[in-house]
Amino acid sequence: MPIEKWTAPPGAWFLLSEVSAFLSKAVDWEFLHHHWQLLDKYKSVGQLQSPLPGEYAGKDKIDLESSSVDWARDRVFLLQAISNVSMELPPEPAADLAQNLLQRLEGFNMHTTEVNAHVKGLRTLCRRKASGQEEADNLVMRWVNQLQSKASKVLDMCMSEISDADRISALLTPQSTVRRKEPRMSDTVSKLLANTIIAVYTIGSLVIICPSANLETIVPTIHAIITSGNSDPKSRKQTGPVVRVKQIAPSLYLQAWLAMGKICLADGKLAKRYLPLFVQELEKSESAALRNNIVVMMADFCVRYTAMVDCYMSKITKCLRDPCEVVRKQTFILLSRLLQRDYVKWRGVLFLRFLLCLVDDSENIRQLADFLFGNILKAKAPLLAYNSFVESVFVLNDCNAHTGRSNTNNSRNENRLFSIRGNDEKSRSQRMHIYATLLKQMAPEHLLATFAKVCAEILAAASDGLLILEDTTSQSVLQDAFLVLSSKEIRIQTNHGPSSEAVDVEEEGGDSAKNGRAITQAVRKGLIQNAIPIFIELKRLLESKNSPLIGSLMDCLRILLKDYKSEIEDMLVADRQLQKELIYDIQKYESMKAKNTAANMYRSEAYLSPYAAAKSKKLPENVKVASAVADAVAAATARSVLREVNNGASTPLSAMNVPKLKSRTVGQNWESNLRGDRPVGVIESLRRRQSFDTDDEN
Repeated sequence: MPIEKWTAPPGAWFLLSEVSAFLSKAVDWEFLHHHWQLLDKYKSVGQLQSPLPGEYAGKDKIDLESSSVDWARDRVFLLQAISNVSMELPPEPAADLAQNLLQRLEGFNMHTTEVNAHVKGLRTLCRRKASGQEEADNLVMRWVNQLQSKASKVLDMCMSEISDADRISALLTPQSTVRRKEPRMSDTVSKLLANTIIAVYTIGSLVIICPSANLETIVPTIHAIITSGNSDPKSRKQTGPVVRVKQIAPSLYLQAWLAMGKICLADGKLAKRYLPLFVQELEKSESAALRNNIVVMMADFCVRYTAMVDCYMSKITKCLRDPCEVVRKQTFILLSRLLQRDYVKWRGVLFLRFLLCLVDDSENIRQLADFLFGNILKAKAPLLAYNSFVESVFVLNDCNAHTGRSNTNNSRNENRLFSIRGNDEKSRSQRMHIYATLLKQMAPEHLLATFAKVCAEILAAASDGLLILEDTTSQSVLQDAFLVLSSKEIRIQTNHGPSSEAVDVEEEGGDSAKNGRAITQAVRKGLIQNAIPIFIELKRLLESKNSPLIGSLMDCLRILLKDYKSEIEDMLVADRQLQKELIYDIQKYESMKAKNTAANMYRSEAYLSPYAAAKSKKLPENVKVASAVADAVAAATARSVLREVNNGASTPLSAMNVPKLKSRTVGQNWESNLRGDRPVGVIESLRRRQSFDTDDEN
């Protein structure tokens, strides 16, 4: 098989690169040198396309050595293995290899994935073959300056060509409302542009390994590139004529931002100056790749310049709602790592914005968020869910009642971006999923405290008029509060009444039984002191406004008190009237709901047979619902029988042997009966009889 068609098994060179770091003497240099020459000698069959858009790029493709992704990856791992065994290399082969790497870097015609490997390999060879640290630093600085000088020349040449082409296009195209076409580049300029992209990428790699390198001649040119798409003249005050690199060469524009980020990592003064530009581009860029790269840069800035980036954290977290899934996932992973390493604190809007990742459209992001909240966050910050729960109810519904102030247009747009407002089923289920996730992270005592906080800060605020009940967002907050208070996640299961199992538990575990009794008493105390009076006051307010939330309130009360029906008298011993009203309202509501359930059940039937005994086994077990259903069955049966009688159909009564009345006049023939010659008194008595075809007996 010819070498140009041969590739190593997947992962072979990667495994060798990892093993060689620990067993440098076990890897034969001749073997590595032979395969390096083979991979360096032949070109890949594939060709790298021009970075220019198709409308002004030449038809010819740019042929770069080792442009195939597989070959480039193999070369990177092979070069890493060579760097690991460089201490075992003979002097002459090591010098030849270093010279070969430097020549390839100076050509600026390799794949971008190979640049970092070549730079790191050359640095390793210089450091390991030098007699001392100072000599090694001098060798590295020498070839770094040499490469930067050549890269700067290539960059200046490319910018000059792009500027000339753009100027000619401006002269040939008349200024009008018609959109000006982009200049068509020649093949020479296209190849120069491809080399320039590699040169800019190489500059960033050199800065990482040698932060002390002189970049005074390179920074202004890169500044001109990254500000070419900015309409603000203040950001372009250093440059002369504006070159539209963003429109002409978007790949160069992207690589320039990446190189500037690496330069800022090496220079704190430049980082302080360019951070606003990075944030601005992060918010306005239409390129998902550029937004993703800037998010990675901002994460590195946060590690290097923590205090400097802290004020921009709210801007960075907006990428959690980016339309691109890759950007959202990258942002979530990077911010999670920063939070675990305490470079970023769980404060402000950061935690609240992370909540929306629990209901992200991407299943991968949802799984990562579940792991973060269910494992990492629960152990690292157990009180965070409790402290932010009530605020999350307001934020997710985009309600500002808890802040007491109105927001500007920008902040209002950000709040809506991180909210799930709406009363539709999808929005409500997403919010409830977030609430349930937070409640699952809380200890029993925090659940009790959360119950009290929801009652005091949401229900009591509504009854005091702090929440505008006519506002849709306030209604959503109040309805979410009812659903949270009646959810199974916030309830603490307790045993009511004596049972053998409960007694055994108390005898075996004294402390746990005492804690259980204490929790039960706390639940009762919370219901007495906070929940029930607030519910009654809020119910009266909702009734006065004819609010549709009364149903949600009654549902919540019924669920809360269904386990305490035998203890309601003890809870409300100080107010018997309140006790009677509450019990009466709950019973009336349950009866009404049972009748509606029965009516809906039988309304859905296309035809109801009068003999519905066979359906009695399917009736609900609830006594009130069963009673209402039985009433509905009886009424429907009566109506069905009356309809059959009126239609002259045969009924069970017609089959019975009923005694017949004799005629009043003896000898009157049957023809007189057909004519209707009946006594007037009998007819009047029948008229006075009550009609049976009615449902309004009550």
